[in-house]
Amino acid sequence: MICSDTFKHLRNFSALALVLNATFSFPVHAEDAWLRACSNAKTAEKCQLPFQQGLSPVLMGSAQDASGLWGYVDLTGHMVINPAFREVRGFVNDLAVARKDDLFGYIDKKGHWAIEPRFTHATDFNPQGTALVVTDSRAALIDRKGAVVKTLPFSAYLNSEGFVKGQSLASVQVQVSPALWNAETGRSLALPDDVMGLGKPQSGLIPAQKRDGADSGYWGFLDQNGEWAIDPMTLKTRNMPILNGDTVAVKGKTEWGFFDKQGVALSKEQYKSVSALKSGSWLVTDSNNVLQLLDNKLAKLKDILAEQSGKSLVWGDWVITKGTKGINLIGPQNQIINIKASKPQLLQQGQWLWVMQTDGKSAQVIQIYDNNGVALLAAPVLSALRDYQVHPLDATVLRDNSVTPVKEAADASHSLPWALLKPNDNKKPPAILTSHGEVLSDPQWATFDRDPRQAPLLVHTENHKMGAIDASGKWVIQPTFTQIMPFEGEYSWAYTGDKEAEEKHLIDRAGNIIDVPAPILQSSQRISSGVVLTAQGDGKDRRWGLWDIQSKSILGVPQFNELEDFHEGYALAKADNGWGVVGLSGKWAIAPDANRQGKPEYIGDAMFIMADDEQPDQHTDAASHFNIFNAVNGQNIATGLLNKPVNVGKEHWLVQPASGGVALIDNDGRAAVSKAIVPSSTDIDGEWVLLGFGPRFGAIDGQGEWQVQPLYSAALNFVQPLNWASAVSDNRVTLIDSTGGEPLTGFETAEPLPSMARLALNDTNTGETILFDSTGHEIQRYAGVDSLQINHASEGTVPLRDSKGLYGFIDASGKKIIGPYFDNVGPVKDGLAKAVKQSTYGSNYGFINLGGRFAMAPAFEWAGDFSEKRVWAGMKGQAQLLNTNGSVVVQLQVRCNQRIITDTEGHQFWPVKPVTCANGGTQ
Repeated sequence: MICSDTFKHLRNFSALALVLNATFSFPVHAEDAWLRACSNAKTAEKCQLPFQQGLSPVLMGSAQDASGLWGYVDLTGHMVINPAFREVRGFVNDLAVARKDDLFGYIDKKGHWAIEPRFTHATDFNPQGTALVVTDSRAALIDRKGAVVKTLPFSAYLNSEGFVKGQSLASVQVQVSPALWNAETGRSLALPDDVMGLGKPQSGLIPAQKRDGADSGYWGFLDQNGEWAIDPMTLKTRNMPILNGDTVAVKGKTEWGFFDKQGVALSKEQYKSVSALKSGSWLVTDSNNVLQLLDNKLAKLKDILAEQSGKSLVWGDWVITKGTKGINLIGPQNQIINIKASKPQLLQQGQWLWVMQTDGKSAQVIQIYDNNGVALLAAPVLSALRDYQVHPLDATVLRDNSVTPVKEAADASHSLPWALLKPNDNKKPPAILTSHGEVLSDPQWATFDRDPRQAPLLVHTENHKMGAIDASGKWVIQPTFTQIMPFEGEYSWAYTGDKEAEEKHLIDRAGNIIDVPAPILQSSQRISSGVVLTAQGDGKDRRWGLWDIQSKSILGVPQFNELEDFHEGYALAKADNGWGVVGLSGKWAIAPDANRQGKPEYIGDAMFIMADDEQPDQHTDAASHFNIFNAVNGQNIATGLLNKPVNVGKEHWLVQPASGGVALIDNDGRAAVSKAIVPSSTDIDGEWVLLGFGPRFGAIDGQGEWQVQPLYSAALNFVQPLNWASAVSDNRVTLIDSTGGEPLTGFETAEPLPSMARLALNDTNTGETILFDSTGHEIQRYAGVDSLQINHASEGTVPLRDSKGLYGFIDASGKKIIGPYFDNVGPVKDGLAKAVKQSTYGSNYGFINLGGRFAMAPAFEWAGDFSEKRVWAGMKGQAQLLNTNGSVVVQLQVRCNQRIITDTEGHQFWPVKPVTCANGGTQ
């Protein structure tokens, strides 16, 4: 552990400073806060550290010091390196990290600088003679002379302890580069190693940020092969640029400018904001906050009024600027349509754009435009619409993410009128706005279907009959029926006669009555995708069947317990042995399986998912694992997915396998590309998938080569003697060896025990902790999960907790060598372990031997662990250095507001000059 005046862990961890805030609730002077902490039982242990190579760091000074300074004492307690350092580590391989002012260096055992302070972070040397440091904002390996052996990539962060205890591997965190996948080609863009950020493709190139620091970089553009098409140093911008054709918009510190691909400025003008149009033109905001339209040569075409430029929206190939008093339609050929409207509202209806004015009691139609920018309503029609409340059919509010306009159906009988019109004068009949842009009414019309979704439009007449009209207002079904149900596809149900003698008929869009066998008609329930769903029986005995309208044949006899509507040719159906999927042929596309619980969910493209732990009609807190089924071939193409698949382009899915990572698979389950870690962000744009990743931990050797790839979300600690680590990645735990491989199958969650070639594994089924050897052979079981205190395994022993919460010890054979008598224990060090026996001695610490007896009576408020046959322990504001016999070697006391070293009689021998309250500090 690093120790310092502020106790900043790793880089600048401060356990002491954190505790100070909690310990001293009364006002204290900053000068004596550290000294008070060194006298407090809860924090004093951190003011002197365990011995390493015969020396122990100690924090010394007076209350007048803003903070203490660290020095080193030897095994006799004598100061051999005078306090001079703000932060230190223990000695490893004859060198110790020390900080002077704000920089770290390395000192030898005489306290001389072996490597002068010049690092912002430094760690211990390994046996191979290299150490990890941070210099010039880069993580690097240095040799014992301070020379840089290898500089790690900018993406590497040194926020670990390096080569812990001189081990051969060091855990290093790396910011993983993003990934760009293409579903159409099944390829991952090959990125240069120093790319730290990506954007969506622009004009055939991919914006990419080239790292030049730990968390900074310049933007350029990559081609489809991952080569720099526009080098970042050409543009020299830390903001993502915008490429439109051959023109690049680049943001400096505050404003945007325009350049060509070679970095040559194309204009002297600077703008507050820019956005690219599909035509190659630009919308820009100048220094006076005026919105302007520039052509692809950057010539100004028009200033756009502020009252018409509050927000920009995309509609197909058009860009719309919308303000409080109007809009501008900007077309793909830079045509501009200016429309004045108070509080305008924009609706998308197929390929039409409605511009409404909402400042008033009811919305008023300003105009309807097609995707060529042609106005569709003549002035007389707009005038006539003022006499009606206008209700556009199947229209949605235009938003930023609205879909591209689609072509309207050419056949009027298969499309609805543009709008239903309710007259302001209740004495007049309702009307429609036809697909020809005309207002049309008929004296026969009384009311329309309230919420029509499919053509034709159902009409109630004045003589209480029903018929249907097309988009132009013509009767396609004469009003001869007493009732017509809304159409589902090409067919619907219609009724004739009165309630006492009502007859049910199946009709098509033209109103033709289709002959249906009486048994089918009597058992019919719904129509779905040209199929009549029939049902026979009641309650639990009810069974569903299918009858095809076009072929007039039975597709499936009543056999299904439940049957839902068809969607894109498939319907969910339930049989006695579970849910499955039925095709339009009436046959199982995905057969039910009694071993598979849950209900399929359609995700598109004939693909279904099912949660493998879902129980019928139940909700559980268990995490779901999803399976994907292909209804075309009935195959289960992927199992055990952690999340629902996400569609990418055509016939591809982004999935997270239970084994970890992320993959892009096709409809047959073949993985096009994959990554071993889960992304922190996902952005899909057509066929492209942009994945962002957080930092990951791996392990390097003494030469800086990766021995364990950076796949893990927590630092790696390789435990001796097996040199195995319990590695965490995206909430998954895996047991790995020093090469990153899995040494044992089925032991993913097992944890290696320090100093023992043993593993501990929880058996949640039995509520036990199991001790295994390194081959996976079971040695012993113990009641209770986590009953072995793994972090305190040492010298071939490990503490064991019993059902009462008391601790004893076992050895590597699983034998209990010390009974469970203690409320708290530490690891065995030099044959002794600190322990608390509350029932006999209260909360004080003593030290027990391997026989379970107190070799040192519990007399200490706090105690460390033995190291090199020495331990620090304390009580009543002083720290004592003890040997394994329990004898006091020296004491650290606070006298006259200064920390001093005394012998067992209390005689000061450091500092050399005696401390008195006259010269040692404030009274």
